[in-house]
Amino acid sequence: MTRSVILIFLAFSFVFCVKTHTDPVEEPRDLELLHVYDLNIEGPSGLSKSNVPDHLYTVCDSRGRIYLISTEGQILLTLNIGGDDLEGIVFVEEKLSLYVLEEKKRMVIRLTLGGQVLDTFKLDIPMQNINDGPEGITWNPLEEHFYVVNEKNPAILYVYDTLFQKIDQYPLSFAKDYSALDYDPTQNKLWILSQESKILARCNLRGDPEILYNTNVPDGEGLVIDMENERIYIVCDDTSRLFVFRLPEQN
Repeated sequence: MTRSVILIFLAFSFVFCVKTHTDPVEEPRDLELLHVYDLNIEGPSGLSKSNVPDHLYTVCDSRGRIYLISTEGQILLTLNIGGDDLEGIVFVEEKLSLYVLEEKKRMVIRLTLGGQVLDTFKLDIPMQNINDGPEGITWNPLEEHFYVVNEKNPAILYVYDTLFQKIDQYPLSFAKDYSALDYDPTQNKLWILSQESKILARCNLRGDPEILYNTNVPDGEGLVIDMENERIYIVCDDTSRLFVFRLPEQN
C-alpha cells in the first residue's frame, strides 16, 4: 500500500470516528407529557432537586430570587439574594449549599439554604456575547465535579473542581443551544437540555449524546431528572410553567 493511500485511509477513518463519537445514533424520541403547572414566578430559569422529597429549587433571572417549589408548582419559600442575571442552580447535599450561576458576570455564588452568601467563584469562560454565557450547572458527587454548560458562542461543557478550577472542557454540537443540565448518579450520565432545539439528550460525561428526546417545551431553561419516580421536570422561562414528563425506561 502506497504512502498516499495510507494517508487517505487514515483521514477517512478519523472523520468516521469523529462523526460516530458526537452524533446521536437515532432520531429523537417523543416523551409522554403528564402535567403542566402554572408558576407564579416571573421568568423561572434553572431547576434543581432539594434536600426534601417532591421539592425543587428554581431561580428568577430578572429579580434575583431563589424559590423552593413543590413538584406541582406551588411556591413554598422565597429567598431574595439579588444578583444580575441568575440562570442556573444546584443543591449540593454534601456541602448543604446552593450554587447559583450568574450569566452576565460569569460567576457562581455559593449560599446557605437560608440565602446567606458563603463564597463567589469567577468562571474562566469567554465572553463573545454577554448573553451567550453559562446557563446550567449540576454536581457529580462521585467525582466531586461541577459541570457547567455554556449556552453558545462557544457551546461548551465545562468541568470544574469544588473551587471552580477548570478540569476539562468539551465542545457541544448536537443542538442549536444548551440551556440546562442534570447529573444522574444511577447511570453516571449527564442530561442536557436545549431551549432552541426543544430536545433533551442523555449524554456521557463528555457531553456526547446517546439518546435524544423531543420536549416541545418553548424556552425550556431548567431541568431535573428524577430517576426514582421516573419523572422529568422542565421549567419554561417564557410562559412561567413547570412541565412534567414520564421518564422513559433506560437501557
